[in-house]
Amino acid sequence: MGYSILPAIPVTGLYMATYLIYRAGFMRRAFHVDLWNLGILLAFMISGIGGFILMLLTEAGVKLYINPQLLYWHVEAGIALIPLTIFHFHCYRGSLRRIMGMRT
Repeated sequence: MGYSILPAIPVTGLYMATYLIYRAGFMRRAFHVDLWNLGILLAFMISGIGGFILMLLTEAGVKLYINPQLLYWHVEAGIALIPLTIFHFHCYRGSLRRIMGMRT
């Protein structure tokens, strides 16, 4: 079972669409940021919970038919987290610069 960056493509498209809607004035910045915070939360929950279940099953020596599928979706959710994290940094670039000690 191979992995791909395909989950990142719709995520990137959705972000660009919501960002353009926000920049056009049809959406408040707070709603745009909250929407993508929710996206990060959901992707993290899928990836984190899937990884935790896989760890428990592996440590217990349990081999189920669902293990490969669970591993696949765990990795795919992790791949989708990459652009979500970059967009999150974009939304909070001022805070990120202050944390990293950079001048704004």
